[in-house]
Amino acid sequence: MTRAVRRRRRSSLVFAVIAAALALVATACSDGRIDVLAKPSAGWASFGGNGANANYAYPVVPDDLKLSWTRPAGGPVTAQVSIDAGGNVAASAKAPVGCDFQVLDQRNGRKNFCKRLGPGSAMNTAFYDQLGQPYIGKAGEFFAYNGGGAIRWRASTSGVALSAKSAGPGRIVLATTGGQIMLLNAQTGDPATPQLRLRPKPPKNTDPMAGVDQCASGGPACAISAPPAVDIASGRVFVNVVPAGAKTSQLTAVSYRDPAGKEKLSTMWTADLGGGMAGPASLSADGTTVYAFGRDGKLYAVDAADGSVRWSHDLDGHGFATLSVSPDGTLVPAGGLGSPLTVLHDDGDHASEVARRDDVQMAGVGTQTSAGSLWAVVREGADSALVLTEFDVKTAKTKRSLPLPEATGFSTGVAVSAVGQLAVATTDGTVYFFSRP
Repeated sequence: MTRAVRRRRRSSLVFAVIAAALALVATACSDGRIDVLAKPSAGWASFGGNGANANYAYPVVPDDLKLSWTRPAGGPVTAQVSIDAGGNVAASAKAPVGCDFQVLDQRNGRKNFCKRLGPGSAMNTAFYDQLGQPYIGKAGEFFAYNGGGAIRWRASTSGVALSAKSAGPGRIVLATTGGQIMLLNAQTGDPATPQLRLRPKPPKNTDPMAGVDQCASGGPACAISAPPAVDIASGRVFVNVVPAGAKTSQLTAVSYRDPAGKEKLSTMWTADLGGGMAGPASLSADGTTVYAFGRDGKLYAVDAADGSVRWSHDLDGHGFATLSVSPDGTLVPAGGLGSPLTVLHDDGDHASEVARRDDVQMAGVGTQTSAGSLWAVVREGADSALVLTEFDVKTAKTKRSLPLPEATGFSTGVAVSAVGQLAVATTDGTVYFFSRP
């Protein structure tokens, strides 16, 4: 081989390496419609599992599930955990010192990274995109991290952004305790369209935690008290809003995409529920029905297109004001702490009771799966021990029970990974993770 030929081959190799590197950079910096634009992660991507707040999961939970690890969160946990496509768990807590937001490795519960976010963050369930990147809010700010915990971008908010949701590829929607609805570019954090204010803009130096202490009770100082439900197909967001000057909250529908497909935030309709709305909205699988609890103790089914009430069902209390919704219309309200297990079905113009267990004491919202099961934490025995239990949703019969060692308080929900692992957080500040041996 001549020296000239060797030079040409070396030059070709160098060119190929440079070209490949430039292509990689171009892909990372392009609009990335296939690989870069953020979409919900496989697994339990956000509060309620998905944009609909349905607390429903398609993966099958293995028959040989065992407790794999537990992890103290550093303080009380009041928000659900989320799980990325790799099974890693994101948890926030009211930690008095140290980290209050952490991402835990699904193999052993060790911290992949943790952050001290401060006030408001414990209200949040992190949103995971398909790259395992978490998004979470605190008082006055909203953050996007990469998978290693480095800040990608931050955005200012009025109040606390509550458990963000995907609004379609490359878009994140926020609803804040200060009354904002924001549609952000998930790559940069820039507004995709002007914000919508459901409350007047507060004075410049207003404390971003103002009114947050009333969110749990639905008081008027908290403009939006629960995470949004999002229907990407129709471009709609459904929120629990106390309008300016009002004493009770309303179910409010907001469009973020006009009929021509242009991104624009605008109010569509509001619906008054008995005594005001409690908790977050949830959506049916086809997006045509919004489920919400009234403070009169009833569950309401509302037409998503116009806000008209289809039916209401008396539950004798709104309890945790959350529920599980399956694609076939099976509804399992969380009830209050110690309430019986009740399974309903949406029959179109009314709800019928499918099954009931008065001997069961519910301790948080459950999650239905495609196997026809409900996974929920319940209280058992004289010491009210917390037990993760699988029920048949057609009969409410117990299928299996998995103890939560030394757990107290109640559950914030049951998250299901892409391969059927289960993660449960309890208000005493402990995360439990169940997987195959």
